[in-house]
Amino acid sequence: MAQPKIVITEQDLHRLETMLEHQTKLTPTMEHLEDELARADVVAPQDIPANIVTMNAKVLITIAPATEATEITLVYPHDFKGDKGQVNILAPIGAAIIGLAEGQEIEWPQPDGHTMKVKIEKVLYQPEREGKFI
Repeated sequence: MAQPKIVITEQDLHRLETMLEHQTKLTPTMEHLEDELARADVVAPQDIPANIVTMNAKVLITIAPATEATEITLVYPHDFKGDKGQVNILAPIGAAIIGLAEGQEIEWPQPDGHTMKVKIEKVLYQPEREGKFI
């Protein structure tokens, strides 16, 4: 499966790159995230399409072989409290979905050597769409 196009805001890119630079050792997931950030189309926060997964977005995803969608909120590590539905950007599922659009799928390596297939069903909430550029 070819890698889908991803789009990320300048703000999210800067914050994620800074966060990765301050890690003493990168996990395989962090290395894959770095690769994704390097190939992303980067836009100003106010120019991000409304159907793209950004940081702090609430998203409906399907992880194969499941057919039922799961609602998650993509958060930075310092915001991760373990609340129901929160997914840390440094978790494989979090790193996989950043920058994807509704309807896109990606195959993403997991720590156990297997690959998961994730589909973005719907972006329920996106901060930038609501005019929140913090």
